[in-house]
Amino acid sequence: MFDEIVKEQTNPTSKIVILERSTSADGVTDYSYITPESVDLLIFENKATALATPLSQYNDAQLFYYIAENIFERFNKDTARFNIDTQYRAQVGRDKLSFRYLHAADENQRIDPSASNIIDSYLLTRGYDVEFRQWLDGERSQKPLPPSSDNLFVSYGQQLNRIKSLSDEIIYHPVKYKVLFGSKAESDLQAQFKVVKNPDLVINDNDVKSRVIAAINRFFALENWDFGDRFFFSELSGYVMNELSPDIVTFVIVPEQGNQVFGSLYEIKAESDEIFISGAIVSDIDIIDEITAASLKADGSITTQSTASSITGIQSASTMTNTTDSGSTGGGLSY
Repeated sequence: MFDEIVKEQTNPTSKIVILERSTSADGVTDYSYITPESVDLLIFENKATALATPLSQYNDAQLFYYIAENIFERFNKDTARFNIDTQYRAQVGRDKLSFRYLHAADENQRIDPSASNIIDSYLLTRGYDVEFRQWLDGERSQKPLPPSSDNLFVSYGQQLNRIKSLSDEIIYHPVKYKVLFGSKAESDLQAQFKVVKNPDLVINDNDVKSRVIAAINRFFALENWDFGDRFFFSELSGYVMNELSPDIVTFVIVPEQGNQVFGSLYEIKAESDEIFISGAIVSDIDIIDEITAASLKADGSITTQSTASSITGIQSASTMTNTTDSGSTGGGLSY
């Protein structure tokens, strides 16, 4: 249905949905839908198309989005320059669609108005887990989708209905993986890891890379995380440094996306129906001689410490539950 409705190859510049970044009071970053007209946005297939028009025709602070480069830029008419704007992001899709939804219960069914205790149950099934990991390893060509709520109800509803109260209503939420790093993650979550080896030791680069990947995979082991957790790079860095000490002295993360800078991926939050998994592979590890501003894609000078920082270890939930209390959300793992 998405392919039929969107048809992204037809009039591609009209098949872009714009989202604006905002930060909540508790520091969580979110993106909300906006219309291009509300921010004076012009969409072009590439930057060369935009530059084909005389710059004098554009308004000051005019916002541009280039599909091919996947970046936003704002025009400064006084200096006649374009500056990258990281406040927005774009997704392929269509907006301003009208639809009509009609629903009625069958004559042999009755809508029960008495359910007062809503139980949100989040489930990660073994089948989805196995297929997703096969896709990450390249054994499957197509990314698997989590089971639908109806599939979960068919698979587990009969057993749970025997033990729930009459006033209970169980809502089944399928949990999906949120891939971090690597080429199979979302573009804004892709990253390279920069590693500085201990200069006093003779160590093979390939051995260091494989051990770093192994440590990252252990850090993101399923039992270390719960649904809706928050990832902090400081915890991963401390864990990797502890696992590979004293062979490495520095371990940092650098985002792949051009409009992101050093530090953009130091904190990532999963939604209540998501759980983290690493998509990093050996090619995502770079062995460098020293930390510089250029290697970190950062502005200003960077000071390199000669010794590794203190190790913090993994901090994550140690238990999982299948359901939540009345009116609240929780997490669970179903096998």
